[in-house]
Amino acid sequence: MCDTPPEVSGEGLPAHYAPSKYMQSMRTEWRVMNAGATSEMVATTQSTGPAATKRKPTARKPAGRKTASRFRKFAGGEDSEELAAAASSDVTTPVNGDANSGGITAALAGLAAADGQTVVQVPVLQTVPHPFNDPERSEPQVGDPKWDELVNGAKANGIKVPGLLVTRKGFLAKRPDLANAIGDDAEYVVIYGHRRRAAAIAAGLATIPAVIDDAVMDDHGDLDAMTLENLGRQDLSEIAEAQMFARYSELGLSQRAIAEKLGVDQATVSRRLSLLLLVPEIQAAIAADAIRSAEGAALAGALPYGPARSWQKKADPAQGTDARRSEQLAAFALIADRGMSPTRAAERVLTERKSREQALAAGLEIVDPCERFGDSFHEHRLFEVSDVNLASANVVGAIDPSQGTLVFYAVDKPAGGTEDASESAARLAAEARAAAQKARREAGKKLVASVPSREKLVTHFIDQYAYGVSALATSAEGWRLAQAYLGQEGLDATEFRMSAQNGDEKRRGEIAWACAVAGYELAASSDSEEWGPSDLTYLDLLSERAGYKPTAWEEARLDAARRALRVAD
Repeated sequence: MCDTPPEVSGEGLPAHYAPSKYMQSMRTEWRVMNAGATSEMVATTQSTGPAATKRKPTARKPAGRKTASRFRKFAGGEDSEELAAAASSDVTTPVNGDANSGGITAALAGLAAADGQTVVQVPVLQTVPHPFNDPERSEPQVGDPKWDELVNGAKANGIKVPGLLVTRKGFLAKRPDLANAIGDDAEYVVIYGHRRRAAAIAAGLATIPAVIDDAVMDDHGDLDAMTLENLGRQDLSEIAEAQMFARYSELGLSQRAIAEKLGVDQATVSRRLSLLLLVPEIQAAIAADAIRSAEGAALAGALPYGPARSWQKKADPAQGTDARRSEQLAAFALIADRGMSPTRAAERVLTERKSREQALAAGLEIVDPCERFGDSFHEHRLFEVSDVNLASANVVGAIDPSQGTLVFYAVDKPAGGTEDASESAARLAAEARAAAQKARREAGKKLVASVPSREKLVTHFIDQYAYGVSALATSAEGWRLAQAYLGQEGLDATEFRMSAQNGDEKRRGEIAWACAVAGYELAASSDSEEWGPSDLTYLDLLSERAGYKPTAWEEARLDAARRALRVAD
């Protein structure tokens, strides 16, 4: 590969590249903008050769107002406010010898010319995207009206807004480890203008207008330039933003320093970086809005996956394992399919891991009880855990689908008892029912205090109508239980209902949720019915939002309800 780039049309390039006045000022202001230095306080001299540039000491002003880098004039490409303002003026500037060029072309060319730059035409197929750039920006975006408009405009009028390029030699001098990433045929690497380059290729253009200046590579200036351009985009994905922040972290910047440098909130930097500790499938789900990025960040915090990262306070020893990948995907399924919170889903997955480790240590076989025992699997369930002999060949284990805990089954169905034993069992069952109800209602206070989002509230109300629970929620008993959950037993029932009618939206939502929880509880407390879908939903809510652990009696009823649903399906 030759050391000098091939000739380009326009005025051509000098044999050697000296930092231009524009690039000197741009680099210097980026370096000092967080220290509060203004462009007027930074003096530079126009360079005529590699050694001709001299800088005076950087002046500093009192801490306070920060001066934006001159990179920002190009931020967002065609959407740059400064370019748009310049384009709306009547001033025209020669571009590649065309004195009649105007609009955005003249605007950007004028800004570049004012800083000693020259816009030239570069063979588009001799350019490659910067390896740090979001790959989607360098690919055709089929179905995007803005993309179609850009390509059609390129076919009709060519590319008007120049990009910013560096030569292969200049790029590899600063980033030799990325030689394979740019390939052997690249003569130029794109800093700004990835989308315009892609449109030019799609339109069949031979060249694109560009400013070429290797000086942008100094002090990681290519990263700074792309970052500022990307921060001006409205379609920047959260994963791409996370990767952008990660580049700075790898340079040794703290999350606080990254936030201050880029003018974003530190919490945003932290949440975005967390997304890089997710498996690709979950990152794709975030991009597709199948899961909120906040949920993904919380999941990554509880179950990080991937190599240890510089921004992690303490790496998880298991985060690089295939087992962790499986755990994260399992937790994601609980979030997406069952609406669990990320924290609860992670706890559920970690509990299952511990249960399996316990079974392995005890030499206990883990089975699917439905497959092993058929529809009568619930009759094999052993609820008195203290009496279970794990060493017995007559005992097998299973993972509770709701809690992830280890539960036990007898290989041989327990023999039926005498009439006296049945009466004793009925008495014990009644006691267990009462104890479970008391425990649930205590946990219900915590559940009522955790009001779901408006969207989820509506979903619960719809489900209660479908399950026939809504009548219980709005019954007199339902209102009394809701009052008790909210700690307002002393309030007259009529006054309590009026407070729901006359309160603000937040208050109405709180009371409505208390009534909904009361409806679920009254349905679960019914002596006459087996548990069904509403009870499964209710126990899931108690577990996920109130940290409730079902009693053995409740586990038996949950098992029966799940079995009935399997038969129905």
